Amino acid sequence: MKKYRLDSDVNQSIVNGILQGYKNYLDERKEKSIEMNISTAYAWVKGNHIDDQTAEECKSLNIHFKKAKAGYTWGYLQFNIDQSRKSMFIIKNGQYFNQKNFVRRKGVTSQAKSDEDESSYLKRLSKINEKVVFPEEPSIFTKEQEKQITILDDHTLKELEKSEAKALAEEYDQFLIVTYEINEFFAIEKIRLLMPNPGNHIAYEIEDLSEYIGTSTVSFDDVDFDILNDDDFDTQETPAAEYGIVTQEELFKIDEE
Repeated sequence: MKKYRLDSDVNQSIVNGILQGYKNYLDERKEKSIEMNISTAYAWVKGNHIDDQTAEECKSLNIHFKKAKAGYTWGYLQFNIDQSRKSMFIIKNGQYFNQKNFVRRKGVTSQAKSDEDESSYLKRLSKINEKVVFPEEPSIFTKEQEKQITILDDHTLKELEKSEAKALAEEYDQFLIVTYEINEFFAIEKIRLLMPNPGNHIAYEIEDLSEYIGTSTVSFDDVDFDILNDDDFDTQETPAAEYGIVTQEELFKIDEE
């Protein structure tokens, strides 16, 4: 999978954007905590800050973006890398991203009651990778679960017939996901580049980008992390710290290893 790695300057810009966006988010949380009697709702803007600053950092590399929606409510950015191959990536909080089954979000027990699973945008985007040769992996699904996946994929293929989804599959060669992980001290300590396999719903690691955190020019020396600890809203146990994207948690009853 090494051949799908991005150039080092692209990696550094992505990491810089994630760090700067997170820093801006922390600054806003601090500012709003001073200005307002209650400001925990600002925890929901973390993803917007990170997407926004990644877009700013990547401008000089001619990496473009466009707005998209996950489900009916959450807006995010799709980044277009036009190098020797056309790749598109999005950014996800690794705390809730299930690498072994990316259509099933970690840490959420409720499920969406809608005709379309709100995680289906990942299934649709992963179809871009249908021509990618992935390492062989044993199936994590039972025969009955594989049957359910087939039914869902039939629905996904119907969605792909829609002009926008079909255009994505024709426009890009690869679809990638950048995940970031926040430790118990509220610092970003791990950033990874993953490629989702539409066949088995496993996201394969292309490269660990964490080393670029150490070479980033973004400094957190003057950042106050206490605001997150004080309101107890961004803790590892609080699902609301991530966006309001909820998947059908009961779709596959698979225990995480």
